Amino acid sequence: MDTFCEQVVSRKNGVKQHVIAWGMIVFFLLLEIFFILLFLLSFNPFWGVLVLMIGIAAAFIVAKAVPSIFKVEYDYSVVGNFLYIDKVIASKKRKKLNKVEIGNITEFDIIKNDNVPNVKYAKTYECSKGGYEGNYYCIYNESERGKCLMIFSPNEKIIEGMRPYMTREVVMKYFYKK
Repeated sequence: MDTFCEQVVSRKNGVKQHVIAWGMIVFFLLLEIFFILLFLLSFNPFWGVLVLMIGIAAAFIVAKAVPSIFKVEYDYSVVGNFLYIDKVIASKKRKKLNKVEIGNITEFDIIKNDNVPNVKYAKTYECSKGGYEGNYYCIYNESERGKCLMIFSPNEKIIEGMRPYMTREVVMKYFYKK
């Protein structure tokens, strides 16, 4: 019988997400001020009211959209020999991010003091909760791309679900530290 376990990890917003959010708010605030000035300077009341209504609508859209844009979760699922990772944006959009054949993993370990091998990878997947604490990395071979790196934040249940399908070398290195 195949193994099945899953986990949902919420990404913590970093400095980049906060700068983008504040940038959007400031941009639309300046746009709103521009529309108000156009309203005050327009001689035709119809166009002035229309421009003001567009500005107010834009402000409401931004106020509603900014908080939900940056709510990102990663859904990890182990089904048999495969680890599936989906990206869920604002609890509405689901995007298939990665599918890893667990038997193709060549290295797997917890991230400590930059112990991730500094090699050029064909593709790097960052699907963790953020920061470095409690994150793992795995290096595996994809048939289309080559050597890939994935950084993720699995719990013990996901790791134990992956264990029977890992190669003996990876199990000995990670679980027995040999």
